[in-house]
Amino acid sequence: MAFGTLKADTLTHSTAGSVDTNYVVNGSARSWIRMNSAATISDSLNISSTSDDGTGDYSVTFTNNVANGNNISGAANAFTSLSYLATYHTGSTSGYNIDIHNHSDSNVDSGSSHQTFGELA
Repeated sequence: MAFGTLKADTLTHSTAGSVDTNYVVNGSARSWIRMNSAATISDSLNISSTSDDGTGDYSVTFTNNVANGNNISGAANAFTSLSYLATYHTGSTSGYNIDIHNHSDSNVDSGSSHQTFGELA
């Protein structure tokens, strides 16, 4: 079965209004993940694997690379009963590393969820 190409400048919903397709292309997360403290993925988009690189240190690998690893940006959230901070510390076209740390700036193991934005390769 062959699929054609759909070209549109605007997407319109019958009751919710419309959105310019540039917003969809440029404003959508390129990847997201929810994983536990052992780096086991519970849900994700465009993530092929993770690894636990030490206490609070995780690597995440994309299924589809981004165009420029230096421009990876994102948002992250560690989810535990305590409030921890997740920080991106290195990125490449194929993935990134993230640290989870407490208010004393010590790395801690924690489940987390994060999203990345940037241009796909």
